[in-house]
Amino acid sequence: MLTLDRLTVEDFGPYRGRQEMVFSSDRGVYIVYGPNGRGKTTLHNAFRYALYGEIHGRRGAEEASDLVNTEARKEAGGVGAFETVLDFHDKGVPYRLTRRYDEGTQPSETIILQRDGEVLSPDDSRRIIQMIAPESVSQFFLFDGELLRQYEDLLDPRSEKGAELERSIERVLGIPIVGNAKADAVAISRAASKQMSEQYAANHETNRMGLALKEAQDVRDRLQRDYSEIESQIEAGQNRISELDVLMREQQKAQHILGKIDQLEVQIAGVEGREKAAIAALDELSTDLWKAVLARSATERLAEVDGAVAMAETELSEAAAAMRDLTHLHAGNDCPVCRREIPQALHAELTEKIKQIASTGHQEDVQTRLDRLRAKRRTLQTLAQQDVRLIVERDANLRQVRLEKEELYGDIAELRQQIDEIGQSEEQVRALSTERDERHAKLERDKDRLAALREQIRKKEADIEDFKRRLRKQVPPDRTVELKDEVAQRLRDLFSDSIDAYRTKLRRRVEKHASEIFRVLASEPDYVGLRITESYGLEILDKDGEVVRRSAGYEHLVALSLIAALQDSAAVRGPVVMDYPFGRLDTDNTAHVVAALPRMARQVILLSFDGEFDRGAALEALGSNLVAEYQLERRSSKHTVIERRRAAV
Repeated sequence: MLTLDRLTVEDFGPYRGRQEMVFSSDRGVYIVYGPNGRGKTTLHNAFRYALYGEIHGRRGAEEASDLVNTEARKEAGGVGAFETVLDFHDKGVPYRLTRRYDEGTQPSETIILQRDGEVLSPDDSRRIIQMIAPESVSQFFLFDGELLRQYEDLLDPRSEKGAELERSIERVLGIPIVGNAKADAVAISRAASKQMSEQYAANHETNRMGLALKEAQDVRDRLQRDYSEIESQIEAGQNRISELDVLMREQQKAQHILGKIDQLEVQIAGVEGREKAAIAALDELSTDLWKAVLARSATERLAEVDGAVAMAETELSEAAAAMRDLTHLHAGNDCPVCRREIPQALHAELTEKIKQIASTGHQEDVQTRLDRLRAKRRTLQTLAQQDVRLIVERDANLRQVRLEKEELYGDIAELRQQIDEIGQSEEQVRALSTERDERHAKLERDKDRLAALREQIRKKEADIEDFKRRLRKQVPPDRTVELKDEVAQRLRDLFSDSIDAYRTKLRRRVEKHASEIFRVLASEPDYVGLRITESYGLEILDKDGEVVRRSAGYEHLVALSLIAALQDSAAVRGPVVMDYPFGRLDTDNTAHVVAALPRMARQVILLSFDGEFDRGAALEALGSNLVAEYQLERRSSKHTVIERRRAAV
């Protein structure tokens, strides 16, 4: 069983420099968080490239040069390179698989597989990788949620994609292994049968019938070669039709994206209307905007001026009182306040002091100062009374509206980029549709030819057996050759029966385990389980045993249940790296899937974004099964860093 230990990437896509993820436990869940566009799908591709040297994009396979970090290429003078290193172990044996792509070397890609520190030959490397993690079943380990819809095709007997997926499921379950054993037995039987025909042809008593047997065998072999060739053509045709279906779905996706863009442009028109209204509302206050800027300092200064005005008013009142007192002193010798007689010397002193206060010049100075202070106070009061909050509120409203508009334009730009990545014109789509129709018609013709050849081979096999029976009656064959032929035929029949029995047993096992997983994932208590079809499609059963018509979300859950069940029953097992697994699920079902991740495989690496599920609830549900979390942090649009988010639980 393949168990991951470490993934190291260097200048791979947005992952600038050398970065790594460590898988410290052979059991548990690892979660990688990152917003859209930060490199989750690229990280998913890093696992694929490390194992198979392939990169998958929206339009199928992509060139390795597309994943060279652009900053690194620029620094290297326009010649880019990247490297992936995957450390893993299988059956306790450590391996290190290094792949390097370098635009400046020939060949541009090199691969080195080390087993327990020993470098293996290229042929041994490819053989061991295919033995540990066969590429033909990689879709069950490198799990892309955007492709989950293809599992619905298993219920459609006319679907080429469903037929292809059915073959992949049988490969992961190990059924071809028994089929290969049957093919070996058939080959041994035919070799022994040819030896027998040569012996009979060499005998003068059986020469003519021996030659007839040999001719029948030659015809049978020629028919078998034609049969194998047509089988290969059918498989190639099915694969091409599947590719065309993906491309045509992408076009449908492009039409859907265009509809979204139209909706966003309508929203932008509404936001722009709100923007104009917000600008007009702020313009109403713009003539006094400078006052709002000074309002706070004017309020503080007003307090000081109010104090100065009060002091000046008091001083002016005192001058008026002094004038009255001076008039009184000029008229008599008594005190103007208490009316008591004042000595002459004191009278003269008081009169002189009061003269200074009561002088006309002093009063005019005080009055002038008071007038200035009062004028200043009026100005400051006007400034201080300006409604700053209204201006701030209207300015904030304008900023918010402009932010909404900017976000909408950003959404449109992102959607247009997706359309560019799909890169199909209407003419191309029509060409794809025409090609698909032509290939499908040819596929049906090839299937008819295959059925006809199968019948011809069956009849020719019957002729061969008839010749052999008649020849045995004339001259007994070499006992060793005859025994070899008999044993090989019995093995062939045994393996034929075994394939059917093994397939039935595995279907029941997959159905049982998928039902158990589905009951954990589904939020609907009336859905009691799943029923498997001959082509490994799964139907939902309610408590009355009736088949339920499935929603898009439940199609998603059924596919996840099948993936988990295949992991449990597979001849080849390994980790599951999941990208976009919650696409069509509601909040409740998403939470159920997160909680059930440990049942999907021994090691699960989940690529997600913050907010896709309740992290607190996930931590509680996963408990010690959550080994580690990683965060994809942005340094720039061309530089993402893989950082550890939390320590092991």
